[in-house]
Amino acid sequence: MKIFLDTNILLDVLLKREPFYIDSSKVLTMVNEKMVSGYISAITINNIYYILRKLKDKDTAKNFITEILESFEIIPLTKDILSQANKISINDYEYGIQFFSALDRGCDFLITRNDKDYPRLGIKIITPEVFINMDS
Repeated sequence: MKIFLDTNILLDVLLKREPFYIDSSKVLTMVNEKMVSGYISAITINNIYYILRKLKDKDTAKNFITEILESFEIIPLTKDILSQANKISINDYEYGIQFFSALDRGCDFLITRNDKDYPRLGIKIITPEVFINMDS
């Protein structure tokens, strides 16, 4: 199974944001333990580094980026992805980039806490809570 993680899921874990931390960390553990194949957009790397460097420090940011690069497939930004994100009617360009990145790689799910902010076509958009309880 191929899952795409929105940046906010990784930030929930990194910053231990409650009440989201537990469910998001379970999803991240599934990726780390190779129970599912994890994908993120290349923009996630930039965003996480920037936020962690500001809120924590440079070493923390670099260490987490190293972990991400070992666990996830990184979807490069392409002209096609950027163009599609620019054309779709969506409130946030970054969400468009993530959405079309997930579609580009044929991901089964896009996991986000902002599930209402994404279009409903071609991929299932679900929260971490829904994802981890799917087999229950």
